[in-house]
Amino acid sequence: MRKHIRIMSMAAVILLASTGCGGNAGQKEESKEPIVEDFDLILNDQRTQVIVRDEPDTVAAESVEEPGDAEIPLETEAIVPYADRIAGDNGVAYNVETTVYEDGVIRIEYPQLTNMADGQKQQQINERIRQTATGSISTENLNSYDLKYETATKGDGIVSFIFRGTEYYANSAYPNNVIKTLNIDLNTGKNVRFKDFADVASVVSSLELADGYTIVNEGVDMADFSAYLNNGSVTDYAMTLLDYDVDFENPEMIPTGFSAIRDNHLILFIDAEHAMGDYVELEFRKNL
Repeated sequence: MRKHIRIMSMAAVILLASTGCGGNAGQKEESKEPIVEDFDLILNDQRTQVIVRDEPDTVAAESVEEPGDAEIPLETEAIVPYADRIAGDNGVAYNVETTVYEDGVIRIEYPQLTNMADGQKQQQINERIRQTATGSISTENLNSYDLKYETATKGDGIVSFIFRGTEYYANSAYPNNVIKTLNIDLNTGKNVRFKDFADVASVVSSLELADGYTIVNEGVDMADFSAYLNNGSVTDYAMTLLDYDVDFENPEMIPTGFSAIRDNHLILFIDAEHAMGDYVELEFRKNL
């Protein structure tokens, strides 16, 4: 009987021990799985970071420029302006000062040259400037006349002036705009007219095609101006242009228009209807 009790006790102990061991083993098996999964995720993240870390080096290597790849700007030859070029080795030094002429309702500001080496030539030129600026003014029924000037070009061989102003006569609905120009050869003392320095054929072609120039007046449309010219305002471009500008040798001649030199470009002033400003100012794109 004792022997049977001992055997039963030992069997119970073995059963309890095996049951306890089995439960702990199960818990250990379950705890291993998440550890393995977390470890794999860490390895995957590390591999991704290694790839990202390599990208900046690759981009930097691709963006490196080799010496000599940059474009070298080509040198452009400087253009000698016509007003300087015409003087050759005989460039003239001078200054420009303003003189005012006033007579009743007339007020005119005009230029005078100073400090020229040739005093006689300077006096001759200044007298011609004065005559051009103050002459040819009809004083009958004149209410006001105001004229000012700008130095369009102050070159070594040619000086070019543009005179702008207004005149207003009694019983007129509005004042008229006035334009005059004067281009002077500083060595000869003579005035330089359009036909003396411009390419007449090229200008005629530009006027006929409405191309090669810019209208300076505000509010004047290219199509309207071209239509105005081609509707009989200018019957013969070439003949009209040949009579441009004041002629010192023929003071009785009335100019058909005026020209000037500004920034090495030809400037033309063409008479027009009042709606266009009484004259249209054209600047040709081609260098002289």
